[in-house]
Amino acid sequence: MMGRSLAFAAWICASLPHTTAFRAPAPTPDVDCFYQERHPHSYRAYHLQNGWLTIDGVLNESAWEAVPFSSSFLDIQGRRHWSQPWFTTQVKMRYDDTMLYIGAYLEETAIWANETKRNSVVFHDNDFEVFVDPDGTTHNYKEIEVNALNTTWNLWLNKPYRNGGHENSTRVDPAHGFDMFGHGFESAVHVDGAVNDATQRLHYWTVEMALPLAQLALHTQQEKTMPPQPNTHWRINFSRVEWQVRVRDGHSYEKIPGIPESNWVWSPQYAIDMHMPENWGYVVFEGREQTPPSDNPEPYFDPEWSHRFVAFQVYYAQAAYYKLHGYYALSWSGEVQALVPEPSSIKCIHSVDIRASSKGQMYTAQVVRIHDTRVAIIRSDGFITVEMRKESDLVAIS
Repeated sequence: MMGRSLAFAAWICASLPHTTAFRAPAPTPDVDCFYQERHPHSYRAYHLQNGWLTIDGVLNESAWEAVPFSSSFLDIQGRRHWSQPWFTTQVKMRYDDTMLYIGAYLEETAIWANETKRNSVVFHDNDFEVFVDPDGTTHNYKEIEVNALNTTWNLWLNKPYRNGGHENSTRVDPAHGFDMFGHGFESAVHVDGAVNDATQRLHYWTVEMALPLAQLALHTQQEKTMPPQPNTHWRINFSRVEWQVRVRDGHSYEKIPGIPESNWVWSPQYAIDMHMPENWGYVVFEGREQTPPSDNPEPYFDPEWSHRFVAFQVYYAQAAYYKLHGYYALSWSGEVQALVPEPSSIKCIHSVDIRASSKGQMYTAQVVRIHDTRVAIIRSDGFITVEMRKESDLVAIS
């Protein structure tokens, strides 16, 4: 999706005096520069035609039955990781002019939770989590968590923790923190039995949420275009934290000491870190007149995906270089390229123009993929936009 203009990027770059450019050799035929196999998962959300959803945790309304479940969750590190989920987790989405609706099914035989205070650290329990980045910049995204007692935690992060980001919520600032309560946020959990009762034979719990679109879009470019325009997308992902427990005293549960949690997600993160928004999936807002198809909709492919993918290869290499030297590289040299986690991407980059501060403590890079008219602009704090480029906007590369 379009972010800030090239004029804004040029203003940023003008304050960064050191500039270097790089032109890559032509790629070999065996390199897929679209990186379709790494494209995150997608889901087409259909507008509610009539009425609304009652948020009671039960996913039996016709509006839910009309749309398919997502693919099942997998390990956060990807499908090739040795351990994969032993319980099924799937989601559905719908929307109207004010709300994004989430329905989730979580298979489970030990349904328990301890946290009861709203906006506490819910992932200490088994939980279900939603992450939303409306404009795809990786900044100013929102996170919502819920446990089986319907205890919720909603927060706004100005940028990922890796980039010095911080939580904004009433947990850390009770008086002035971000909070979607009071703006239409609703959640409900359904359990066919009692939570925290090990004598019962349970099989699943379900979650239903109504998330106010305006609050999700707060402090992003999408704040100006509400409700979402038809056939546009937001970045989104879902996570499930699963702790292993044992029965205590014959009737309750406790965590098994020394065993870390498992993290299961909808779209793989390829690292044990949900705060890498560049890997999140896509929710595509279908037009008002579109009705859900009888079979699964076509997957969505973001035309900006490959540009974002290769730009983040530059970002990862620069982050690794900074860790080694204490400053960012001023040129896209062989030493930096050796740190790229996906080496094939180097052949897919037409040019890299780095503008760095004099001491290399920050940079902005313009990354152009081969055979394309777009430029990805990425900063040292991970903020990224993709724009259509003009020749006059590019640094001349001989």
